[in-house]
Order: sequence, then C-alpha cells, then structure tokens
Amino acid sequence: MTDETGAQPPLDPAFEKIRRKMVRLLALSIAVLFVGLIAVLTAVVYRSAGPAVSTIADGGAPITLPAGARVLETSLGEGAILLRVATGDSEEILLVDRPSGRIVSRYPLVFGQNEKIPSAP
Repeated sequence: MTDETGAQPPLDPAFEKIRRKMVRLLALSIAVLFVGLIAVLTAVVYRSAGPAVSTIADGGAPITLPAGARVLETSLGEGAILLRVATGDSEEILLVDRPSGRIVSRYPLVFGQNEKIPSAP
C-alpha cells in the first residue's frame, strides 16, 4: 500500500531477498536469450554467405571441344569429368582429366536405326 506521499512502505527483509533473487534470475535469463539470439543470427549469416565460388582455380583448366560440338550431359567424379557430346549426327562420351582439361579417352556411341537417344534440352 502507499501512503499519502505516494511512497511505498519498506518490504519485509525476507520478501526483499526473494525479490533480489528474482531480479538476478531475470537478468541471467535475458543474458542467455541474448547470447542465443546472437549465435542464431551468426549461423544464419554464415550459412547465407555460402562457400566462396571460384571458377578455374577449383575447376581445373578449360576443356577444348571440337567445333560445333554440343554438350548433352555431364558427370563429375574425382579428378575426371564425363561429357556426352553431340557433333553433327554422332555422339560420343569424352573422359576429361579435370586438373589439366585434357581429353583422356573418347567413347563413340553407336546407335542402331531409329534407336538414337533423345538429346537433353
């Protein structure tokens, strides 16, 4: 209760001790929530930045294809790239050394009549 001047009477010492404990618990809870919020925001910023993308440094050397060739499919493995390439009416699979960009092997694809696999868009 308040007196005529608006001041509250002093609290019971046991109640004042409990009030101080509650204020400390509230401050600790706010601090823990703040640290958790900072951790979550840091993780979101870190994930949204993503890995740095480099072109030739991680990918290897450029690959030289025959004139008029179209790449239909690719497959990436450790140290090697498989390319399905169309040149004119023929198709072949090229095995390319990833670091050097050199064509290691050529595998021509031979189709019977009307058995050509549709090209990828």
